[in-house]
Amino acid sequence: MPLSSIEFGGRVRLRDLVRRENLKSAEDSIVCDLPARSVRILRVEGRQRTEPAVYEAEWAYLPCFDALAKQKRQVLYAANPDASGGMVVSWLGGRRENTARWDDVFSATGGDYLLTVSYVPAARRRLEVTVNGQTTLLTGLAAEGKMAAVTVPVTLKPGFNTVEMGYPYGWTPDIDKFELKKK
Repeated sequence: MPLSSIEFGGRVRLRDLVRRENLKSAEDSIVCDLPARSVRILRVEGRQRTEPAVYEAEWAYLPCFDALAKQKRQVLYAANPDASGGMVVSWLGGRRENTARWDDVFSATGGDYLLTVSYVPAARRRLEVTVNGQTTLLTGLAAEGKMAAVTVPVTLKPGFNTVEMGYPYGWTPDIDKFELKKK
């Protein structure tokens, strides 16, 4: 597993939590050979944090989520085999508060980025992407296919940022994830 997928860079210390023993330090990736149907639980400690590049839709805060499903067309997590994590967020939009929000989008230095949203195409859908209060309306989204992506330039401040997606006047496409890449 590459260390960048857990937001570490450089050399890290490893500890096997089940066997209660320290392992050799790792750099760039962690490689473990395990027998079938087994698991290894590790604690990873490092000094260098890397910027996350991918934020899954399932990680977002959904203010209108209703686990009891009391309302029709309520925002929900839906299985989708074509999605990166196997899930998408469906039924976003239709009113201002029905959004997906990530409050922990981290940038070490801030600056200009490209934000790429992966979504499930659907006819007549729009999407508002708001980053730290600056909103961009995305129209003309793909209407057919298994998955599609759209890229929008954004500016992040150093530290934690807020990204919000929705559309108050209609439904959004189902959201899979978004990725950030420094310009």
